[in-house]
Amino acid sequence: MIVRVWSGRTSVAKAPGYERFLKETAYPDYGDVEGNRGWLLLKRQEEEAVRFTFISLWESIEALRRYAGDTPEKPKYYTEDRAALLELPERADNYDLVDLHWKG
Repeated sequence: MIVRVWSGRTSVAKAPGYERFLKETAYPDYGDVEGNRGWLLLKRQEEEAVRFTFISLWESIEALRRYAGDTPEKPKYYTEDRAALLELPERADNYDLVDLHWKG
């Protein structure tokens, strides 16, 4: 399994709308890709900004490529990202999942 981690910052004022965009647009876009196994959305208040970290789970690097393209480290940005984010990170980090222990 591949774990993809992307993080971006937005202003405090734009954070509620950006969170709504992620849930309404990005979630279905990720979720409709064959081989996507789920995701987590994290939010943290920083000094003058709000950081969102999106962690997605993929059954294989090939599945991730179906979403991200030939360069799976390159983030996929929407118009809403460009309008809300303070900067556009140039990469997402991809990891091989070694172990997962979930007590739920």
